[in-house]
Amino acid sequence: MALFHRVFRFSLPLLNRSISTSSARWDKTPEAKLGVSGDIPSDTEQATGLDKNEHDALMAGVEDPFNMSINVIDWGTRANPKKVPSMFDERLVGCVCEPDAVQVLWMKLTAGPPQRCSCGHWFVLTKGNPNKIEMA
Repeated sequence: MALFHRVFRFSLPLLNRSISTSSARWDKTPEAKLGVSGDIPSDTEQATGLDKNEHDALMAGVEDPFNMSINVIDWGTRANPKKVPSMFDERLVGCVCEPDAVQVLWMKLTAGPPQRCSCGHWFVLTKGNPNKIEMA
């Protein structure tokens, strides 16, 4: 019996703290659980920011709004390097040096003079938006 009183005496303050009450009123009507119009909002209605821009671009028919597909380009020379748009002062560029190559050679392209890949392709970084959608 003494053990019960010791355990109960120490656990009583814990029980008081763990129970909480709320003065919020629960509305049991079905409309209260849904959006303002009474419907569950779709992805289009609740999307914001970059996600909304991407969704709008896809709905407008832009298949690749972030230019994630592989760009096959012609050979860049020192006199006429391939322009790589970037919003920053550097960008990673992957070069598949030969048509039948199975690996990608990555290089960090920085702003300034054109840079040469080890296979001979020339690239230059230009200021601009690399995506097909506007970035806020």
